[in-house]
Amino acid sequence: MVYSYQVIKFQTISFVQGTNWSQSTTTDKGVLYKSLKDPFSKLIVQTISGSKKLFRVPKDRTVIVINNTVHFLGELS
Repeated sequence: MVYSYQVIKFQTISFVQGTNWSQSTTTDKGVLYKSLKDPFSKLIVQTISGSKKLFRVPKDRTVIVINNTVHFLGELS
């Protein structure tokens, strides 16, 4: 089961150390990025208001980017 635990409207998004992410595109869901690094990969989100925030995404978690919205997803254990 997959659940959305955080949704952020953003202006720009930067993947720190881009080799730590896999990317796939789906036509209806936007772009999916999966964290590959143990214990986590990092991504920086700049919101529409201009503030920036660093997120640490655990390995095997998925981030879906749809238009200007980031959805942080994870599998329930």
